[in-house]
Amino acid sequence: MTRALIAVPAAALALALTTAGCGAAGDQAGTADGDGGQNGGGAVTLEHTLGELELDAPAADVVALEWTYAEDLQALGVTPAGVADIGGYDKWVTAGPRFDEGVKDVGTRGAPSLESIRALDPDLIITSELRSGENLEQLQDIAPTLVFDPYSADSEYAEMRSTFATIGTAVGKEDEAEKVLGDLDTRLEELKGELADAGADGAEVTVARGYTADGAAVVEVLTGSTVPGALLGELGLANAWTADADAYGMSKVDVEGLTEVQDSHLVYVAAEDDNVFTGELDGNALWQDLEFVMEDRVHALDPGTWYFGGPLSSRQVAEEITAALTA
Repeated sequence: MTRALIAVPAAALALALTTAGCGAAGDQAGTADGDGGQNGGGAVTLEHTLGELELDAPAADVVALEWTYAEDLQALGVTPAGVADIGGYDKWVTAGPRFDEGVKDVGTRGAPSLESIRALDPDLIITSELRSGENLEQLQDIAPTLVFDPYSADSEYAEMRSTFATIGTAVGKEDEAEKVLGDLDTRLEELKGELADAGADGAEVTVARGYTADGAAVVEVLTGSTVPGALLGELGLANAWTADADAYGMSKVDVEGLTEVQDSHLVYVAAEDDNVFTGELDGNALWQDLEFVMEDRVHALDPGTWYFGGPLSSRQVAEEITAALTA
């Protein structure tokens, strides 16, 4: 197993997360020393929200406590030793391969089983700042722990790419990380061309998700700071929603709030058994009078399209939006 020391927090980390995003993976991640640099087996230094994390060798046995980072490992061809809430992942994150049967479910993302994680004797744990507030020290006692904050930067898309590259360095897969990001860029260009060919270039799009909470329909609209918000620009589309966002890059709205974007296309994600757009909202007279409803510009995406994932989910989001607008 590899072990590490956590250094003093890096002052430039927030700026790096904000500005990274479109360069080569090796420019976004940490550094690899020893016998080979990229994809080598020497020591690696990784930047994360706590500063620098040093590993004496790339990690082989990794536990991912956030679905995004589990997806990242899958994209890199690395089978994680453990993942939090595999059942939830299989429902909500349908991009990419499924986990091998030997991958251990280590509890929920918010309250993982420390006993289960310790039993796996991992080289590395990857989690988010949002989930790790109450158990960070216990996790660090088990193994070196990478902590990321996907909501800390102005662009969650740039942060996603930077984090993916860092994870690639952590597991000795820098070349693979660069290829995955390059393949994503190539695919986005292809999809942009498909939209232009269909006359949808520059179309205004509103990206939303819906669910029921406390017996009421909730609609959250994604702003330009989110991954889907950035993908719209990559596809040559425009995000119709420009209102203020919450800490996660979204705005909660009621039906009346949607009147501001009714001349756009509305694309949404909702669970098959909790689709508020075809359920509760369908019986709402104001909803029925919205232009995108009357003109059939409301598009349901695959319920397992994960707005908050890595490169594989980003590709799926872009493909689903393109298919909706070119159908």
